[in-house]
Amino acid sequence: LGTMLTAVSQFAAEVMPQEFARLKVPTLLISGQYDQIIPPELGRKASQLSEKVKYWEIPATAHFPMLEAPAVYLEGVREFLGS
Repeated sequence: LGTMLTAVSQFAAEVMPQEFARLKVPTLLISGQYDQIIPPELGRKASQLSEKVKYWEIPATAHFPMLEAPAVYLEGVREFLGS
């Protein structure tokens, strides 16, 4: 399982940035501060590839910020959608 996760992570790190660079619509990219599955660093890098990408890191959460801090998560999503 560890090898499979590493392979998927490596693929995502190589391919996904290319996809973010092609975005044509405003996109909110949310990361948990302590996410070990998709590290926040990847989100920060992705947001630098396109002016369309807004990166938001939710403090004191991991891979599921929408479950770990639902009020904070919803407030941020609403703010983004209202902008």
